[in-house]
Amino acid sequence: MNILLCNDDGLYSDGILLFAKKLSAEHKVTVVAPERNNSAVSHSLSIFKNIRVKEEKIDSAFRSFSVSGTPADCVKFAHHNFRSFFPFDAVLSGINKGHNLGTDTLYSGTVSAAFEGAALGYKAIAFSCVSHDGEFMEDCADIACDLLCKLYPHLTEDFIFNVNIPARKKEEIAGVKLTPLGKQIYSDNYEALSDGEFALTGEMLAHGENDSDCDVELSRAGFVTVTPMICDRTAYGVLNALKDIVL
Repeated sequence: MNILLCNDDGLYSDGILLFAKKLSAEHKVTVVAPERNNSAVSHSLSIFKNIRVKEEKIDSAFRSFSVSGTPADCVKFAHHNFRSFFPFDAVLSGINKGHNLGTDTLYSGTVSAAFEGAALGYKAIAFSCVSHDGEFMEDCADIACDLLCKLYPHLTEDFIFNVNIPARKKEEIAGVKLTPLGKQIYSDNYEALSDGEFALTGEMLAHGENDSDCDVELSRAGFVTVTPMICDRTAYGVLNALKDIVL
C-alpha cells in the first residue's frame, strides 16, 4: 500500500519514526507531520497564517516532510500536493505518545488527522500508545502493523478506527476489543503563574457512569481498544423527536 503517515507529536517523535520504519518493510510510506508538537489542537487549520513545508532527510526507507502547521494541515496539504505522484491508499496517524480515549478524542490532533483523511476520501486509522513516555513503543508499533492488516479490509471512508495500545510487552496485552467510547475526565486545575498567566494541569479521574466495556475502562484493564468513529455529530434521536415542532 501507499501510506500517508501523520501525527500530532511532531515529525521527530520516536512514535511516528519507528512506525514509519516498520511500515516501510511492506509498504511505501510518506511521512508528513508537524515540525513541532501539536498535541490537543483538535481539527484546527492554519487559515490565518501561511505554512512552511520542507522535505527532511531522516531515513532512506521513507520520504518525510515537516509542516509548520497542524496535523489536519499536514493531511490536507499532502492530499492536494502529493497525491499525483503519491496516490495514497490509506491515511494513518500516530503512533501518538499518550492515550486518545473517550472524550479525549474531542481534543486530539492524532484523531483529527485521521478524520481529515476520511473527509478527503481515504481509509484512515489513528493509533495511540497509552504511555506519555512512549514506553514499549516498539511493541506498540508491532501491534499497530498487525492491526492495520486486520482492520484495513473493513475500512471505508465513512468512518475511522481509533486504536489505543497499552504500554506493555506484546505478551502481556490482555487482548483486542472493539468498543464504544467512554468518558475520560480530569481534575482540570489552572495553576497561576507570573504576569497573570495560567497553566492547565490535572489528573485523570474515575468516572462512575462508564460501562465496563467502553474504551476507557478496557484500556485500563490492559486491552487494545478499537473504536469506529464518524465525523457526523448530528444527534439524530433529538432531530427525529423534534421534527414536528414549529420554530
